[in-house]
Formats: sequence, C-alpha cells, structure tokens
Amino acid sequence: MTQPSYPLTMPTSPNFKTSEWVIRRSSSVSISPFTYSQQSVEHGGSMWTTTVSLPPMNREQAVEWQVFFMQLHGRFGTFAMGDPDAKTIRGGLLSSPNVNGAHSIGAYSIAIQGATASTVIFKKGDYIQFSSGATQKLHMVTADCTSNSDGQATVEIEPPLKTALIDENSINYTNTKAIMRMDSNDLLWSANHLNLYGVSFACSEAL
Repeated sequence: MTQPSYPLTMPTSPNFKTSEWVIRRSSSVSISPFTYSQQSVEHGGSMWTTTVSLPPMNREQAVEWQVFFMQLHGRFGTFAMGDPDAKTIRGGLLSSPNVNGAHSIGAYSIAIQGATASTVIFKKGDYIQFSSGATQKLHMVTADCTSNSDGQATVEIEPPLKTALIDENSINYTNTKAIMRMDSNDLLWSANHLNLYGVSFACSEAL
C-alpha cells in the first residue's frame, strides 16, 4: 500500500454543525511601561485557522471521517477546506476570468480579465482562490468589484498574496478552499449508547 497523495479530499457529508474561522496575523505591539505609548509593527505573516464540529452521525457516515483522519497521518498530511457557509459568491460573475498580468507576493490589488462586462462581479466578503492543488490560497474580497465594458476589473483582497501570480493565472470563485493541516497529531472521535458518533477538530493553513 502506498502513502496517500496530498492534499486529501475531505468528506462532504454531513455538513458542519458549527465552524469558527480566524485570520491570524503576525503583527506586534510594544507598550511603554512608563507612558503607555504604543508602537505597532506588521511583520507580514497571515494564516487561516478554523475549529469545526460535525452533527451526530451514524457509523456509515462516521467511517468516512475516521478513514480521512487515518490517512492524514496526524499533522503530516494536508487537505483542502473552505468556509462551509460561503461556497458561492454574492456577486454576479458568470464567466471564467483569469489574472491580468503578473503579480508579486504581498499584492492587495489583483487585476483580472475575462469577466462579465459592466457587472458587480464580486461583493465584499466573497471568497476567491488562486491556482489549485497544493499551491492554492484563499482570499476574501474586501470591496465590491465592478468590471468595465471590456470585462476587466481590479479586485481588492485580504490577506495579500502569499505566492506570485502569472499572467492568465486561474481564479476559482465557487467552493473556494485553502490547504489546511491539523493542529494536533491526535485525531479523535466519540460515540454514545445510541451508536451516534461525534467529531470535532481544529486546523490551520499549511504554508
């Protein structure tokens, strides 16, 4: 038997009962012990983290999650995961846009092309994902984005780019996901006298 290929595909059923998402930053603040004046520094690091719980499951459903946990090999393996309550955008993007020109790491403004013309294609709070597979990154749109008559626009994102983009880089806006890694090597489940299983876990973006 060979080792699983990562990132794994996470089971899709049932949907999470609760999910808590955090964007973690590496900013720091120093405070004078005498005047309480502050100095803040942004070091540039950012990562998604989440803690989720699944509803009670019968064994037929639970085994899919048990096998998923087994194949992750603790914190070694990775998997794709996104905000379960924001799988679709609220904007009116109906075509297949891509990145317009090269963009460097740290960019907040991304030029795109090939979008539906003269349309609010993304609304603030929508998620978008650049590339796919092990290199895909998840970003949130921070301002409504309207295309011009040629289907071009500039979308504002957070966090900024962690990997450079090339011209015509792919953009995904449906069921967007980040590549995640479990926060613990110990992955567990519970069961009660009714043979209903409970599963909760915490994970962070794999960078």
